[in-house]
Amino acid sequence: MENDERRHIEDDLSDIPSKKLMNSLPNYFKFTGDIQASAYLNWRFDFIRNLENRFFEMAKGYLDTSIVLIDQCLEDNSDKKADIWIFPILFNVVHGIEVYLKAFNSLYRIHTDLQNNGNPQGSKIEGKHNIRQLCQIAVKQLRDTCNRKLLDELLFVQRFIDILYQNTNDMTFARYPIDTKKNVHFYIEAGENITIDLRVLRQWVLRVAEVLDVVTDHIDSQVNQVQEWSSDMMQYFDS
Repeated sequence: MENDERRHIEDDLSDIPSKKLMNSLPNYFKFTGDIQASAYLNWRFDFIRNLENRFFEMAKGYLDTSIVLIDQCLEDNSDKKADIWIFPILFNVVHGIEVYLKAFNSLYRIHTDLQNNGNPQGSKIEGKHNIRQLCQIAVKQLRDTCNRKLLDELLFVQRFIDILYQNTNDMTFARYPIDTKKNVHFYIEAGENITIDLRVLRQWVLRVAEVLDVVTDHIDSQVNQVQEWSSDMMQYFDS
């Protein structure tokens, strides 16, 4: 950037008036040549053609950042930042779970169709923001197909969601202090301290993230194996 004197982008620029800074700061979407200081929005998705896997990749980012924020609070909370950071932390957890489950439900339907008739539907991302309902759909699919191994894992995620829903069924609680009807959320309405133990939350979120990563990777691998086998068979009979 340029100013009365040459300043580095990593300098403290708080002494520059906003009007002047606005005209001198570069466009943050413009690549400056520094790979380490750049976030590539497309890079991971360029290598992922499968819609569900694009969802999985994005969901992982939400859960990973929630853990980083928790760790920073636990490292030093002398400024009580946890009291306000808890909202983006929980938003990231809830949204990460939502994105994971929407794609899992779509991919598992494809997996089931391949197992039953070899003619699966295409990707179908369904559902709104009700992570309890999304998880119930996932659990039902696993029960219907007697997939006990994955079911036992996903029940952990369901338990995490149940604890959250014991306090509120409105997932906007982490986005705004009021709901769509302009009523305050449970933590304001209570009239007493509502606390979350970050050490306990960290363990829950770590395992939720691990479970969702493992079960989605497992189903994705199985779908790929069946599709590759089907493709090989078609080539064999066509030759």
